[in-house]
Amino acid sequence: MSGHKEAPELVFRGRVGVWYQAVCVAIAVVAAILALQTTLPVFVPVLALVVGAVLLVPLVVRNRVELYGDRLEVFFGWSHVVVPYAHVRGVAPLAGGAGQFTGHLCPTEFGGLFIEAPEDGDVAVCVSDNDALASELRRRAGLGEPAECKED
Repeated sequence: MSGHKEAPELVFRGRVGVWYQAVCVAIAVVAAILALQTTLPVFVPVLALVVGAVLLVPLVVRNRVELYGDRLEVFFGWSHVVVPYAHVRGVAPLAGGAGQFTGHLCPTEFGGLFIEAPEDGDVAVCVSDNDALASELRRRAGLGEPAECKED
């Protein structure tokens, strides 16, 4: 097996919402406040910074959808989901209802996309151009455009 990785045909960068950035800043502020407390052991603020970095930074750095000839790959934090286009059953705006429950919930901003792929696990994402990603996924999966999303 070759160590050479195939280059993606298209890459859609993930978006990070203001609310998510606020969570990151809040964790950094809490760690800084803990660091100023002279009564706490030094490992407490260091631990808060490390845990915050391990949980939050990868979600910002590794947040993208890559499209290949036969599949899409979602990178989000520590997770990596591969879905062949043949398994995609639908692409719709993310409403967050019970019908769109997924174990691969990847948006860090409101207003993402729900990719229905029951065989591989449904995926929720939020990228820089959700409409372009939805159109491209529908084209590659052979789904066609939904009637309710067409503009008059």
